[in-house]
Amino acid sequence: MSNSDKIALHQTCQNLLTDKINTLNRNIKDAQQAASEDTKSSAGDKFETSREMIKQEIDKQVGLLGKTEKMLSLLTQINPESKPDQVGLGSLVKTNEGMYFFSVSLGKVSVEGKPYFVISLASPIGKELFGKRVGDKLEFMGREILVEGIW
Repeated sequence: MSNSDKIALHQTCQNLLTDKINTLNRNIKDAQQAASEDTKSSAGDKFETSREMIKQEIDKQVGLLGKTEKMLSLLTQINPESKPDQVGLGSLVKTNEGMYFFSVSLGKVSVEGKPYFVISLASPIGKELFGKRVGDKLEFMGREILVEGIW
């Protein structure tokens, strides 16, 4: 494990979020275009229902866009070249159960065939590992977890 792995993981996470933002922006644009092209038919209730469904979809996509932009903003504040001595925001942590990158909630992410769990410090395991150092052990959901490395 090296700091270059952490840098590559950080960049992959940024790329995933940027791609998601681009997709959400396209979805919003397409839905807005569909709403503007929807013409009123003789079945007025059907028209109103269709417009309301499109509006709800736009609102949902806008909400997701806002959350994703906040996640990207938080991620860009992390210096992937730092090497902390304890688990905190931006830490890449090796345990006996796997690799964790504490940043934003993206779930399992693979970089060059290596799996990482990209999760928030607010997650249950994040709360338990926060502040731990190499060599520390903790009990989590009936399992003993050992902190083997921090980058």
